[in-house]
Amino acid sequence: MSKRKISRKQAWRADKIQQERINRAKKKQAREEEELSNQGLGSEEPGRIVASFGTQLIVEDNNLEQFSCTIRQNLGTLVVGDEVIWQRMQEGKGVITATIPRTSLLERPNFHGNTKPVAANIHQILIVSSPIPTMQTALIDRYLVAVELAEIKPIIVMNKMDLLSHDALEQLQQQMQTYVEIGYEVLYVTCKTRKGLKVLKAQLENKVSVLVGQSGVGKSSTIQALLPDIEIQIGEISEISKLGKHTTSASRLYHLPYGGAIIDSPGVRDFGLWHLDKENIAMGFVEFKPYLGKCKFSNCSHLNEPECAILDAKDKRKIDKHRWQNYVKIYQALE
Repeated sequence: MSKRKISRKQAWRADKIQQERINRAKKKQAREEEELSNQGLGSEEPGRIVASFGTQLIVEDNNLEQFSCTIRQNLGTLVVGDEVIWQRMQEGKGVITATIPRTSLLERPNFHGNTKPVAANIHQILIVSSPIPTMQTALIDRYLVAVELAEIKPIIVMNKMDLLSHDALEQLQQQMQTYVEIGYEVLYVTCKTRKGLKVLKAQLENKVSVLVGQSGVGKSSTIQALLPDIEIQIGEISEISKLGKHTTSASRLYHLPYGGAIIDSPGVRDFGLWHLDKENIAMGFVEFKPYLGKCKFSNCSHLNEPECAILDAKDKRKIDKHRWQNYVKIYQALE
């Protein structure tokens, strides 16, 4: 995806609005700090953020009980999945006083090219795709680049297999074999008939996962199939937050009954690459790595330069030509 162009006036206005929001948040936080200083707080204990409604965070304790929490100043931006230290207050409320170092962080770019954290302490990302209406390996590769550069394990989930004939399914599996050969796990599921869900559940067990994918590939049906009681969990969080279950900016963590959790966040359903330098894109293609640094020119773009190790590997069929073509599309889009 190419970087969105905005005028100076639009950029100035966006920055002005952003600064006004920051100032309002700081004033509100200062008032809350003053109120907290006058209230009795419990002892410090560990917890995990399981829902985020803008500045309001829901923290879960070790007994899976949830509390609506404010945050001490100077802790930075906290997101769902963050592990924190917090203190209880009265009436199911609390205050976050410290953060525990993250093991991983997923970020997405904003229109200014800066990054914003959206989920923390993730073990893996499920890239959900579907052959209906059309199979788009270019989109899968764009997700894989973002995930690889975030150093989080990806799993490709092909959904809606019930819509394919036997021959079409075999053709799809042959097409996806390219990804299997370079080390990616590819799962085939049908949420409607629940075929393949057993294997998917095994991959999710005892891990924190995030689902990404374009509209229409079946992310919602996948979550619903994995979590038949999801409406109950949404209702519980909504009751604590008092903001309603349809808050569009809300990010949530849902526990899986067999261990592990899924994070559903509007910020990670689709994320671009325009915050990345095009020179780094090759690092997101895992099969390119053995050849990087072996080109004749140190600044080789791997598009058409002479004595390019990547192009040579492609010509010798050590790199799939369709993957290389998708690399070219991403590279040129960032130019």
